[in-house]
Amino acid sequence: MAVVPVPYTPSHEPVEEFVEFNGAKFRTVSWNVPETITRKGKVIFVHGFAESAPLYTEFFDNLNKAGYDVFFFDQRGAGETSPDKLEGKTDEFHTFNDLDFFIKRNYDAREDKTEKFFLGGHSMGGGIVLNYGIRGKYRDYIKGIFTSGPLIKLHPDTQPNVIVRTLSPVINALVPGLKIDSKLNYDYITSNEKWKKYIIDSNKKLIGTVRQFNDMFARGDDLNKKEIVAKFSPNIALLVLHGTGDHINWIKGTEDFIALLPENVDKQFYPIEDARHSLFIEREGLVEDIREKVIAFLDKH
Repeated sequence: MAVVPVPYTPSHEPVEEFVEFNGAKFRTVSWNVPETITRKGKVIFVHGFAESAPLYTEFFDNLNKAGYDVFFFDQRGAGETSPDKLEGKTDEFHTFNDLDFFIKRNYDAREDKTEKFFLGGHSMGGGIVLNYGIRGKYRDYIKGIFTSGPLIKLHPDTQPNVIVRTLSPVINALVPGLKIDSKLNYDYITSNEKWKKYIIDSNKKLIGTVRQFNDMFARGDDLNKKEIVAKFSPNIALLVLHGTGDHINWIKGTEDFIALLPENVDKQFYPIEDARHSLFIEREGLVEDIREKVIAFLDKH
């Protein structure tokens, strides 16, 4: 199948590398700040459900222009790391063990041995990085977390489409590898027609395994439990963005999570008016403000 061109031309090309770890061959992408720009820090980014590297070309290119290196990897079960029959094949252990590996790998490779990183994430990845701030093995290596549209609660308009939400614990015990089409509405993803067309033209069905769905729903449920959220590290600054027009992940779940955070956590929460789910590929007029909020957070910390 022909490769669909990304609807954005970056100022420079990232470095792609395949890294083998624990039975998987991960596609990694490193966006390095050009020598003409003063480097300020590094972001390790965790993508959403059924996503892969090209979707973040515009966002990462702009982070580079602002002085931030970005490290990205197609997660186990997604993108070029897990094509075809491997799609969706992951679980809670591997999700966090893989992230531990890449955080430690980047940490050990630092030139400045005092440097700590920022951890970013979207949707499913947002739920992952928020949980990392609570229980991550190397969370002491992280000075700030930012996330957009985190998967904490599904929106009522999407939840009926994911039948496995209610039955997932039972099905997971019986057939964890069963694949299910989430049947997400592409109009819910973004109001940017160029990026929506790219996703559709890529013939990307949003398919996952029952175990993958079960784990990410349970992960989101934890983020609305006071006794768990109370353990969020006070040493990690937090920025959370969520579109008020997000009909995939419910902003109410995010609001509830923010309310549960301890007072000693340096936190910022911005509801983005009229924005849909994928904030970093939203339409012009919204995406600039969203990027500015992220870059201001990075610059501050």
